[in-house]
Amino acid sequence: MRDRQESQENELGQAAIMRVPPRNRWQVLLIEYELLDAYWAQIHQRIWMSGLVLVGLTMIGISWMAAIMGTGLLDTQRMIALIGSISSLLAIGWWFLLRRLFTSQRVAEYRKNEIERELGMRSGLYMTVLRQSRQFGASKSGHLAKTLAEGDELLEQDLREFSMSPEARPWLPRFMAERFVWSMVPWLLIASWTGLYILKS
Repeated sequence: MRDRQESQENELGQAAIMRVPPRNRWQVLLIEYELLDAYWAQIHQRIWMSGLVLVGLTMIGISWMAAIMGTGLLDTQRMIALIGSISSLLAIGWWFLLRRLFTSQRVAEYRKNEIERELGMRSGLYMTVLRQSRQFGASKSGHLAKTLAEGDELLEQDLREFSMSPEARPWLPRFMAERFVWSMVPWLLIASWTGLYILKS
């Protein structure tokens, strides 16, 4: 019985050793992880900066036209229709660009999670759990943890415990998702121009 237990312990130890990458591979993975993290942060910054510029300029334009231009004039309607159409086209173009940026961000996040699983890291995986729990149609915490763990029972348990912790329970979960909010911005701006045109008409 004791020999069998020692044999099982040896097998577990050998399996753990085999899962640890060689030293050179560790260094390569850490460098790749740092590059991916910087790339992810750069995309995140681009989304915020471009979104704030778009929203700021649109709000200034709407406020200026609402305050300066008269009501019911044909020139007013034409001016609002022209500027509103151009602004709406730019907002739609930004929305398509935003979808592309989000796709690149997901690819970087997916690869970061692969590296974290291989190196025994956790922070990025926890962020993925938190982010995906805020999406519409998000999976249950247990299924999400099992999917991200990919057979690693210890990692699955850690992810499950994190998903059940108070830190992972966001307020208004699905409506506070960053990607959902940014995806709604262009359509809200188009609705604002439409509302201004109706009011000035």
